[in-house]
Amino acid sequence: MSDTVQVERRDDIAIVSLHRTEKRNALRKEDWIAVGDAIGALGEDDDVRCIVLRGAGDEAFCAGADITNFEAERSDRRKVKAYEAATDHAFLGVRNSRHPVIAMIHGFCIGGGFELALAADLRISGASGRFGVPAKNIGLFLGYHLVQYLVDAGGRAVAAEILLEGRAISADEALAKNLLTRVVPDAELEEDVMKAARRIADGAPLSHRYHRAALSRLADPRPMSRAELEAQFDYADSEDYMAGYNGFKNREKPKFRGR
Repeated sequence: MSDTVQVERRDDIAIVSLHRTEKRNALRKEDWIAVGDAIGALGEDDDVRCIVLRGAGDEAFCAGADITNFEAERSDRRKVKAYEAATDHAFLGVRNSRHPVIAMIHGFCIGGGFELALAADLRISGASGRFGVPAKNIGLFLGYHLVQYLVDAGGRAVAAEILLEGRAISADEALAKNLLTRVVPDAELEEDVMKAARRIADGAPLSHRYHRAALSRLADPRPMSRAELEAQFDYADSEDYMAGYNGFKNREKPKFRGR
């Protein structure tokens, strides 16, 4: 794994940190791959219940791609396609993570960094957060699924504004445009995020998986099949449901196992 991507465990919560503070945590091709690999590896661990994605240092969550590497990584069509495969590995790794992901944001959250945050389930920002996608300044096209992340979060009008104007917006404006879950003072950011992670980790993993899958499926306009409608009752056969039911009945904290 790249030294840029570091994983810390706090009981059943995993913290994935981006460490390139000299570059405001801007990432190279190998770093994007390492992000996807780290999230994928955590997905194989049943002891993990929630993932927090953050940037190291005081200046940035992630300033996107390291533009000083463009000549080596993105100077022609072949290189661009290989680079985009690396970024997709990170974005889709976060979006399709087996465990819920919270993006803990402070400072710059720009370009690919913003897209990485948009792939997370929750986005909690400190007041210092700055957001934008300056793709127009270097002639980039984000690709359809990344544009979709913007549309999913803020709607078509907000996505058009972000992409066409390319300006950086504050955390408060991003919240008003539904691009964030909430904004808290920077001094309270880590505490707020870790409390949110604990609330998630204490819940039933299967319940989280069902609900996250439902959120994705409901974005598809096709009508539900009979099999899908029947599958919504599968939870009733699970150990987690029985643990929760018995815990509620006996006024005891349930022990969920994710099955």
